[in-house]
Amino acid sequence: MVNVTKLLDHLQLPQGLKDLSQAELELLASEIRGRLIEISRACGGHLASNLGVVELTLALHTVFDTPTDRFVFDTSHQTYVHKMLTGRLNQMFSIRQDNGLAGFAKIAESDHDAFGAGHASTSISAALGMAHARDIKGEDYSVISVFGDASLSGGMAFEALNNIEKLKSNFICVLNDNDMSISHPVGNMADYMTKIRTSSTYNTAKRKFEQVFSRIPSIGVPLTRKIEKTVERLRGLILDEKVGVIFEEFGFKYLGPLDGHNLPMVMGALRYAKTYPGPILLHVITSKGKGLPEAEADPVNYHGVAPQKQSNGSPAPKPVTFTSIFGDEACAIAEKHRDVVVITPAMTTGSGLSNFAKKYPDQFFDVGIAEEHAVTFAAGLARDGIRPILAIYSTFLQRGFDQVIHDVCIQKLPVTFALDRAGLVGEDGPTHHGVFDFAYLLMIPHITLLAPKDGTELRQMMQWSIRQPEAVAYRYSKEAVPPEDGTISSPIEKSTAEIMRDAGPSPDVLLIGVGSMAWPCFRASQILSDRGQSVSVINLRFIKPFDEELVARLSCQANLVVVVEEGCRIGGVFSHIIATLRPENAYRWRSIAVPDEYVEHGKLSTQRQLCGFDVDSIVALVQNHINQSTVV
Repeated sequence: MVNVTKLLDHLQLPQGLKDLSQAELELLASEIRGRLIEISRACGGHLASNLGVVELTLALHTVFDTPTDRFVFDTSHQTYVHKMLTGRLNQMFSIRQDNGLAGFAKIAESDHDAFGAGHASTSISAALGMAHARDIKGEDYSVISVFGDASLSGGMAFEALNNIEKLKSNFICVLNDNDMSISHPVGNMADYMTKIRTSSTYNTAKRKFEQVFSRIPSIGVPLTRKIEKTVERLRGLILDEKVGVIFEEFGFKYLGPLDGHNLPMVMGALRYAKTYPGPILLHVITSKGKGLPEAEADPVNYHGVAPQKQSNGSPAPKPVTFTSIFGDEACAIAEKHRDVVVITPAMTTGSGLSNFAKKYPDQFFDVGIAEEHAVTFAAGLARDGIRPILAIYSTFLQRGFDQVIHDVCIQKLPVTFALDRAGLVGEDGPTHHGVFDFAYLLMIPHITLLAPKDGTELRQMMQWSIRQPEAVAYRYSKEAVPPEDGTISSPIEKSTAEIMRDAGPSPDVLLIGVGSMAWPCFRASQILSDRGQSVSVINLRFIKPFDEELVARLSCQANLVVVVEEGCRIGGVFSHIIATLRPENAYRWRSIAVPDEYVEHGKLSTQRQLCGFDVDSIVALVQNHINQSTVV
């Protein structure tokens, strides 16, 4: 039940913000935090990051006017407050749900969402493009990039910073520094941010900034020269401590660090930044999870939360996921093979590697949000005799595509790619679906591609892959392992598929299940068998090179062949098999795959039904074909 509010549910937003007193804005911030917690309990989603930007987002919308002014949020998982303030307040309890609001910024959802995102380190590039577009058209509006300290571990952010100097007009970047990615940020840039945050001048500067910016007049009133001189004096004080120098070198005027939860200070700084005739960076210090003690204490686990469910008894046991099996087996491998290392691009927790990082710190590398570097770093390790496993979400390996080709596969280096979150991923939606990996990896020579049907098979593939002389990739779902895990199991040998059900010669139907779709195919075969159909089922296991002999032999005997893959239809496994075998009975083959569309966010079960991946849909497709074939 939504708590009654004095302001949030009664204002005309965002215009009504400009008429509020300071005390009313503070009250509104409190009400927004309460609503965020209610939304997270009902819908799940990104909680800690949104709690941390309440004041910042309020200040942005009070000082600026969207959609005329452009806000570009990096990754955009922290835009729940922005959505509340831009006409979507009454829809917030639909966020990440079927047919509801997206959990990220989305151009098609609102004119106030200037740019969509889901991957990190993109906002400076996009906002810089918008600023140049504004100048080329001779228009006058503000462009603001909001990005976190963790985004600066991504090379793309520095590529954008390298191009700031050419812009001579107003361009505002807000560095939301909360000392966090999903996990704690890593690398030299994170250390540099820490030096700024803990500088001996920080408290002095904070007090001075508070005195100065709380007195800055309302928007539209010219700033006084006295304020300008004070800002310059403080800037000199901080730069004397070598704090903020790197941003000055990139062409920014650096302002900060500022207390991101002090509304008058942040609003005053933004008003000043709005008038500055060039690129300016506001360094804002915030606390991830602000206002919820447990989230402040544990921002990692409160970064993304699941909906709270009513329970009358003991909590249900946590399901065993492919991710947890990967983490456990990686530990077992590292214990026996000291030349094996695991790399992750800022996904230690998400990839199930928290325990690995503690037990084997010398065999673990978190390289930050730097997927391209992660791939080539792995190639360098492999070149000199180490066996690297790159644990990476399928959607994020897209960023390292060229490196997979150029740095790994052309040189035939034995890098193992463990692709988590393969297939559809539910509430995170199109930016996070791992549906393109089959297509973009299949085209690359000198890489072996696998997909396990369950946890037992994932363990087998992990053990097998570290002994191979060239690159190997295996991809697996974010979901719990199937309940049938391990009940059908065959040794892993290169290019060998597994017959899960053998209906003998000339079956009515051959179902070829790929990875996560193998057990649904098996369940569908049981239903079809009960209806009198003879059905064989192949668990493909090896996608490239696949078991050509077995697939050719069984498919030529079947009246219908169905390939079921949780990946994109164009360029996927079905296309690969057809192009390789060139079957004479190709007219009898059918594909169940992700259509040539971006599948919207929502429940994973809904998404799989839409694509035909559930058991009932597989059965229906086969039954319809059989019924049509029997019509005289």
